[in-house]
Amino acid sequence: MRPTGPGADMSPSNPRLGVSLRGRHLIAFDAVATVASFVIALALRFDAPSPAFDQYLAAYLWVVPALVVVRLGAFMLLRLYQRVWRYASVDELIAVLAAVAGSSTIAYIAIYAVALSSPFRTIGFPRSVAIIDTIFMVALAGAWRFALRAIGAGRDGAVAPRGSESALVLGNGAPVLQVLRELRSNPALGLKAVGILSDEFPRGQRLLGIPTIGATTDLAAAVANTGASIVLLAVPSSEGRVLRKLVHQAEAAGARCLTVPSVAEVVAGRVSMNAVREVEIEDLMRRAPSRIDLPSVAGSFEGRSVLITGAGGSIGGELARQIIRFRPKRLVLLGRGENSIFETIQSLAALDSSTAAMPVILDIRDRDRLSLAFRSVRPDVVFHAAAHKHVTFMEQFPDQAVATNVVGTSNVLDAAAESGVERFVFISTDKAVNPSSVMGATKRIGELLVRQTARERDLPYAVVRFGNVLSSRGSVVPLFRQQLARGGPITVTDPGAKRFFMTIPEAVQLVLQAAILASPGDTFVLDMGEAVRIV
Repeated sequence: MRPTGPGADMSPSNPRLGVSLRGRHLIAFDAVATVASFVIALALRFDAPSPAFDQYLAAYLWVVPALVVVRLGAFMLLRLYQRVWRYASVDELIAVLAAVAGSSTIAYIAIYAVALSSPFRTIGFPRSVAIIDTIFMVALAGAWRFALRAIGAGRDGAVAPRGSESALVLGNGAPVLQVLRELRSNPALGLKAVGILSDEFPRGQRLLGIPTIGATTDLAAAVANTGASIVLLAVPSSEGRVLRKLVHQAEAAGARCLTVPSVAEVVAGRVSMNAVREVEIEDLMRRAPSRIDLPSVAGSFEGRSVLITGAGGSIGGELARQIIRFRPKRLVLLGRGENSIFETIQSLAALDSSTAAMPVILDIRDRDRLSLAFRSVRPDVVFHAAAHKHVTFMEQFPDQAVATNVVGTSNVLDAAAESGVERFVFISTDKAVNPSSVMGATKRIGELLVRQTARERDLPYAVVRFGNVLSSRGSVVPLFRQQLARGGPITVTDPGAKRFFMTIPEAVQLVLQAAILASPGDTFVLDMGEAVRIV
């Protein structure tokens, strides 16, 4: 139960006043600084000690408590006592300037109004005092607060946690600064930066106290000279071939690599740029970021009803996570596996979206229930990602491949036509081109069904094909990870085998772009980039 009555609120802060008990020392300091600043301003103006200084100080001593009240009130209004000054930045400096300037304007307008009346009219009030006082108050209030920041930063960086590993930070620009701040503010990482490798910062220049000891090409020598056991790759926009080269150099020198997330991961809302993690296979396969028209994509889904089949799968789930950021009116997640649909909904809950996801558990082979579901939700856009796609298994169970990939797709198309779906995207595969497997053949038939429906209805129903998607269900990458975890070997058809790969977020971004570009019956083939050797 919550106590009521006078004095019942024992919480450490009052949000209406913007005052935190932790900031009480700042309140006391600001009160003293206000008094000191006003007296110093008078002293400088009248060359104290002097009779004029004594006269004005005696005449306007009443100004001091009024100025204290106005100034502290402005500081509270701008919530200066709720800010964490240990991590102060330009925003906090602007807030101090605004609070002091605003309070000075209000206070001195009132002072001049009084000074023009009797009995102060004979001596007046010099304008220079207001200017000097404001400058001194900004200096005092700002200096004390940023001293707290400097002290906090010094404590963070002065002593590394026991057992910390030495780390080199490699990269350019803001990502390097973000990594250094993350290391400083998060001792639990167990890493201490000993140097920066950058093509942007000159050798010898320091960033947050850490020296630049060379360019990115000096990686091997820097590891040897510093004894660093970790190389932090602050290159979120670099292509996979660049990362592969850096990882190879670091490992050859005896260091392990960590990295920050890619731009695609940050844009997708899955992680923050500050997250430091292990280098994954997806990083090594990364390509130059695809240029997509995000405003047009967002406008195509905002306020619309979107349905995704196979929403519990890797592609369907990522479609849901990216589409929900565009604020659709309704997002329907259709699939037959309740556990996978539940996992997708849980991942959406972490994105803090105003759109509620609607789960629908059914099999697309159930024509009647599927038709009823479509008529109930009336989707504007449909992404059909539900499919059987395991090549080997579908050779053993061809009837299941036909039932899902052909009959199921036909059912989805019929339900879409009955409910007035305006836009339809069929997720296909490059194995549908001159198919040599049951799975590829059934996906090819699915493509033909989509094309036929598009021409009959003259609506933008389209097909999107792509190849290996990293870490998607049924792809080779999870299999390789399992084989490596068991100590190998990796099962490949040839030691020199090469494959085209694409990350799930990038593949989905391109699918969304294709959805808004599509004309009736179009087939889009995603550019999978350069072939990469598996071994």
